[in-house]
Amino acid sequence: MNQVIFPPFTSRDNRLFLEDHDLCELCDLHGTPLLVTSEKRLRENYRRIYNAFSSLYSRFEIRYAIKSNSNPAVISILRDEGSGVDVSSINELNIARYCGVPVEKILFSPNNASRDELLEALKNGVAVNFDDIGQLNILGDKHPETASFRINLNIEKGEFPGTTTAGPNAKFGMPESYAAEAYRQAREIGVRKFGIHVMIGSNVLSPDHFEHVAGEIFNAAGRISRETGIKFDFIDLGGGFGVPYRPEEKELNVDTVASSVINSLEKANAQYGLGNPKLLIEPGRYISADTTVLLGRVNNIKSYTKTFVGTDIGMNIMLRTALYGAYHHIVLANDLSRALSGPKEIVGQICENTDRIAKEREFPEARIDDIIAVFTSGSYVSSMSSNYNGRTRAREILLSDDGIHVVRERDKFEDFVRNTKIPDHLLDNSGK
Repeated sequence: MNQVIFPPFTSRDNRLFLEDHDLCELCDLHGTPLLVTSEKRLRENYRRIYNAFSSLYSRFEIRYAIKSNSNPAVISILRDEGSGVDVSSINELNIARYCGVPVEKILFSPNNASRDELLEALKNGVAVNFDDIGQLNILGDKHPETASFRINLNIEKGEFPGTTTAGPNAKFGMPESYAAEAYRQAREIGVRKFGIHVMIGSNVLSPDHFEHVAGEIFNAAGRISRETGIKFDFIDLGGGFGVPYRPEEKELNVDTVASSVINSLEKANAQYGLGNPKLLIEPGRYISADTTVLLGRVNNIKSYTKTFVGTDIGMNIMLRTALYGAYHHIVLANDLSRALSGPKEIVGQICENTDRIAKEREFPEARIDDIIAVFTSGSYVSSMSSNYNGRTRAREILLSDDGIHVVRERDKFEDFVRNTKIPDHLLDNSGK
């Protein structure tokens, strides 16, 4: 069986290319581990999902989920496209402002935020998706002009238990039965504009699920509006727009999703008189995941009870596989013609037995200095990376029409100790 590659990647002389760039040559120039991102693909993904919704509903906006990929170059490209952002911390908010995103296009959706964090968001003029009424109440008399609450509709949908963002075991949001009282309290303390927020799920590839959850939150908004007399300025469907990680998976048809969602909104509007609210979504993975490939080098191969292919891609670089057991498709970038030859354990350099990019994966016979390519690495790879075991994070480069740009340098030793200090009595005064 032959190796399979994903678009927008191509094969030339059995080597992996992204646009007109030989990825193995980029590894020779920039070293490994290396994250390579296509600006063209990033813009295409944004326009595809934006056009699907905006062509059907004029009051539509995107708030890109920064947590999926917080590189300022990525955010700046999307800001250039007209996107807003969804942030989950004050530092993500600061990154958005650093990239020139207008405050009116920033939405702060924290979980268990401190009073100081919430006050900082309000000081910046940023709207907040409150996780529950307690988060609003800790502000005291420093109430916001706009308040939105995250509703847990008890509809579970996540690729892994750790990414399931709703249902009885989720730590996020409040049940609808508590929501009307929360909005009443918000109005009593001086809030004048209102939003409502839901998370559809994580990496959802079923259009029917979007239609179901969207219909439920639109109807919930209608019931709350009817009970309290408030009108919603915006309804936020959150993220969850999925991408294929496996060759056999089909792409999400966002045109179908948009059509069914807008149809549900129009029905709810006709029934409850919602008043033409702004519709927001918060895609992260859908926009950035398939724009990027993670490249690493084979350093060691051993076969005892199993065949272990040792690479320089550790779980400090690719955490998702160790944390969730997530699947990422992998090929040999320098020889796509090499046939699969039985199951392999593809592992990294970290001193943990969970440090595996793939388990029992059908893979070609690997050789020292082969280049492996890990697809769909533009979301939750760089943003979840660390310096565990004293390992450096990956260099990141961006492929643009005007050339190749280094958008994140590899860590240096100075970066490891930059924010540390040895007390004076422990300093080595031996002159070494």
